[in-house]
Parts: sequence; structure tokens; C-alpha cells
Amino acid sequence: MARFTYTILSSAVPGREEEFVSWYRDRHLADVLRMPGVVSGKLFSLDFQRVYELDAPQWTLMTIYELEGDDPDAIIAAIRGASGSEAMPSTEALTKAGMIQAAGHLIASADGAAT
Repeated sequence: MARFTYTILSSAVPGREEEFVSWYRDRHLADVLRMPGVVSGKLFSLDFQRVYELDAPQWTLMTIYELEGDDPDAIIAAIRGASGSEAMPSTEALTKAGMIQAAGHLIASADGAAT
């Protein structure tokens, strides 16, 4: 099976940053990791960002998941389908305005490995 990296840039509703981070760290990561095809997940606080020639929001968090399967879209669709359910509750501290989700597979690395 192929491996994919799924990256999300997100931010909180203004004034609800602590609530958002707590939900993401203490609940959401574990919920997503229970989904078939999700191998790992890491949550990062953004310390730097630069966007060229685009009026972009200031994201506060970056999440990087490792996915394993034939098609990342199917895994991500399953995650989206579960989002907001009892198994994967959402939070009103999240704003989807400006959120970016991207998935890709490794084609090169600094050590020369490619898949």
C-alpha cells in the first residue's frame, strides 16, 4: 500500500484559541487516528509562515497525518464523513475559513530516498 502525507493548516475562531488547541490535542487527533488508513498524526503550533501573492489567513496550527492506502481521497472522505459525529465531535472553536487541506506522496527526500 502507498503512504501519503495529509497536511492541514487551520486556525481558531478569534478569542477561542486555547479551546481549539485543547480540543485538537486532547480529542480530535485520537479520533482521527482511529480511522482506517490513518497511521499517525502530529499537531504543530506554527512559528513562521509566509504566503506569496495571496491574501491568506494567519493559520495557527499545522497537522500532519500519515495515511496508508490505495487512495488518499477515500481516507480523507471517510474522515470528513465522520467529522461532527458522536465518534468524532467537532468544536465551534474551529473556523474553516481559509483552512487548507492537502495530501501527497513522497517523491524525494534530503537523504536521496524516493518512493
